[in-house]
Amino acid sequence: MGMNAVSVSLIQDLRPKILERRERLQTAAVSMASDSATASYVNELLAEVDATLQRIENGTFGLCETCHDTIEAERLECNPLTRFCLDHLTGAQLRAHEEDMELATKIQTRLLPAKDIVTRGWETHYRYRPAGVVSGDYCEIVGPADGKPLFFAVGDVAGKGVAASLLMTHLSAIFRSLLSLDLPLAEIMSRANRLFVESTPATHYATLAAGHTTENGLTLCNAGHCRPLLLRCDGTERIDSTGMPLGLFADGRYTVRHIPLEPGDSLVLDSDGITEAQDAEGNDYEEERLVSSLRRHTGSDAKTLTDGAFGDVARFVGSGPQQDDMTLLVVRRCP
Repeated sequence: MGMNAVSVSLIQDLRPKILERRERLQTAAVSMASDSATASYVNELLAEVDATLQRIENGTFGLCETCHDTIEAERLECNPLTRFCLDHLTGAQLRAHEEDMELATKIQTRLLPAKDIVTRGWETHYRYRPAGVVSGDYCEIVGPADGKPLFFAVGDVAGKGVAASLLMTHLSAIFRSLLSLDLPLAEIMSRANRLFVESTPATHYATLAAGHTTENGLTLCNAGHCRPLLLRCDGTERIDSTGMPLGLFADGRYTVRHIPLEPGDSLVLDSDGITEAQDAEGNDYEEERLVSSLRRHTGSDAKTLTDGAFGDVARFVGSGPQQDDMTLLVVRRCP
């Protein structure tokens, strides 16, 4: 097995972080030398870090010490010192893991926006369905206040599980902080990208489509995300990406489109968990089927559009397992 059992890129990403942790522990050990109990604890942690570095050197890093199978990558990203896969945790470790997952779920749930927002001639509705306990999808709606427009976004952090959910939470914090500064959309995207680059591993990124409402339409920026769909009474427009995903290059620039909407028109943002959902034969749901489902409800309110699309995906997938997180957001200009 050896190092091939864990991706080389993951090891290259984690090794400097482990070395940094070791340096900090050594500094702590010196400053706490007079406290024998604390010094003993720090020395035990140092021994764990050194053992982890040794596993990297001998090619056994990321392998469960009980069954020798690969430990879940997302758990290694969260804690590189992990030595056992989920199937071989002790009772205490398993309870701690379950408590952490419950807390992560609660945090994500509290970060979700209000389900239905109707304000200043606009209405929104979304559905958010994680594939597991937590999700890497990002969904945001911030209602207008103090003269500011309504902000909306749907994103997808690369990866799955706990690691992706932590990055999603980080992305949410970035945008909520920037929105308080009352910046133009292009500047919000550029600053969010720089902050994401500076604070996340080089192997991680996020696609995102975000916008503001205006008096007669909206502004929209698509950073490498699934094509937003513009539903009009006489047809459907697909809006291509205008920039790279967040987190790739610090100097990334983003273009904003100004899109007029008539009363009754809707903008639909989704994550690829919907268009890549598969039926029993392995066929993808695909964008065209999503468009057809939405057009059957043209002119309906945001909730009807959202529920209709999710219902159609469920019928397509049948009893098969959900493979990826699914998010769909409708922003509609009220008649």
